[in-house]
Parts: sequence; C-alpha cells; structure tokens
Amino acid sequence: MSYVSVGDMAQSFSFRRQSFQLKTNINRLGNELASGRVDDLSKRVSGDFTVISGIETSLKTLDAYRMAQKEAAQFADAMQISLGVVQEQSAKATSTLLLSANAASQTQVQNIATDVRQQFDAVVSALNTQSAGRSVFAGTATDKPAIASASSILADLQVAIAGQTTAGGVASVVDDWFNLAGGGFETSGYQGSTTALSDFDIGAGQQADMSITAADPTFRETLKNLALAALVSEGALAGDLPGQAELLERAGDGLLSIADAQTSMRANLGSVQAQIELVSVQTTSEISGLEITRTGLLSVDPYTAASELEQAQTQLETLYALTSRMSRMNLVDFLR
Repeated sequence: MSYVSVGDMAQSFSFRRQSFQLKTNINRLGNELASGRVDDLSKRVSGDFTVISGIETSLKTLDAYRMAQKEAAQFADAMQISLGVVQEQSAKATSTLLLSANAASQTQVQNIATDVRQQFDAVVSALNTQSAGRSVFAGTATDKPAIASASSILADLQVAIAGQTTAGGVASVVDDWFNLAGGGFETSGYQGSTTALSDFDIGAGQQADMSITAADPTFRETLKNLALAALVSEGALAGDLPGQAELLERAGDGLLSIADAQTSMRANLGSVQAQIELVSVQTTSEISGLEITRTGLLSVDPYTAASELEQAQTQLETLYALTSRMSRMNLVDFLR
C-alpha cells in the first residue's frame, strides 16, 4: 500500500486558505444579516444589472412625479379655497343686496353698501392668494399680485364715474371699466400675465390644467358687481337715494346671474383635484410595487443567512482547534 504525505508547509498553506475563505464568508454573511441585502449583487443577478437599473430609473422618475403631484395638489387646493371664498362672499353680498329694494332710508342703503364693500375686499384678497410664494391667479407672473388692491380699484372707478348722475350711467361706466378691451381692468386692475400657466406634468401623459387667472370673465363679473355696490359706500350718486338703491339692486341681480358660473368653475377645478389624487394613488402603488420587486432581488433570507453564519463560525472554530492540535504534535505522538 502506498501513502501520499503532505508536507508541513503545504498543510499550513491549506489551513490558511481555508481560514481565509471561512472568514470571508463570515464577514459576508454578517453584512447580509445586518443589512438584509445581498452582499454580492453581481452574483445574485448573474452579472446582468439591466433589471436593477431599470427599477432604479423608474423609481427616480416616479419620485419626481410624486413631488410634482404634491406641488400641483397644493396649488389646486389654494385655488379651490379661494374660489370658495369668492362664491361665499358673493352669496352673502347677493343676500344683502336683495334687501336694497326695501331700503327706505339713506342709513339702510349706506349700511348695505358698506357690508358689500367688505365682501369686495375679501374677494380681491382671495384672488391674490399665493401658494408656496406663488400667486395662483396671475398666470405666469407668479411673483406679483393678480389684481390691484380693492382701494386702488375703487379709486380708479371713482375717477371714471365722475360726472355721472344716473344709476344707468354709473353702471355703464363700471361695466366698460371691467369688460372693455383695453379698459381700466386690463390696464390697471389686473396685474398678472396674459399668458396662463402651463399644465402641471403629474405623470406619464398626465397633465393638470390650472390655467384660471383673475382676468377670467366670471371673476370680472363678480368684481364688477361687488364694486358697483361698494361705490355707493364711497359716495357714488350721493344725495340720490333712489339712484343708489338702483345701483345696489343692479349689483345684486348681476351677482345672482353669475352664481352658476362660479359653481361650474369650482366643479371644473374639483375634477382636476380628483385627477391629481387618482394619479397620485397610482404613482404610490407603482412605487410600492417596484420597491417590493427590488427588495425581492436584493434581500436575503435572515434565517438562512443566520444558519450559514453559525455553520461558518463552527467550521472556523474547528479549523482553529485542529491547527492548534497539529502544531503541538511531536515525533512520539506521530509514531503512536
């Protein structure tokens, strides 16, 4: 029978190599157990990173869309709140102005006009609403108020109606100021841009339209009728009680006629808000699905990793014990 012997140097090298491999496995398994992710990604995907790269790219794109959706939702919410204020104040003014037909004294007329003046202020303030420092009704000129202050508008109108002695004359001038092309509203009332905001990109092939500006005809009509009544509180047709009462009545009828348009405007914006919410939910779902897929590709089974780690540690301890025992052997032990 022949024997193949292994020299001390070869045996020592073999022990070192096995020790290095076991230590490497222990470090790898320890890292995987701590992080929950595979340490050698290349081995897991067999060197093909296409899938992982595609998932990461998609997640970055979806994350960008999610930020855009949050911005769009915030912008739309600010708009909707403002439209609510406009409609609410208009409704209050309408109810107040309907009482003007029964106004029998200058004091009653003045009180009604003063109330509407406050509602005019509130509507102007609502149309100058900002979202994250951006005016929401000023078109692309988001760095400035959409319209001039209520006091400034009424001051311009007072100059415009100077010399008018009838309710019809005052109403005609005010109508021209707000609605005539190149009139007072376009030159000094509206301070935003004539270019509407571009649609918000909230998803692949999905845009949210929030192009409403304070120059919208519905807003003009709202402001016109509120201003017509507010002018009475500023002294329009002073001393002519029937004329002032007529101005209030005209303003009330005008506000009543645009109530449906205000409701329609809010409904349309509500549809945009619903669209943003739907796309946002879809985006969140897609992100969740991709993250689950990525986790499945990169994660390790903690039970398996712990078992393999314990096994590798046991093997290393056994190797150390064997090496120690071999190093203590002498010729007598060897010959036994």
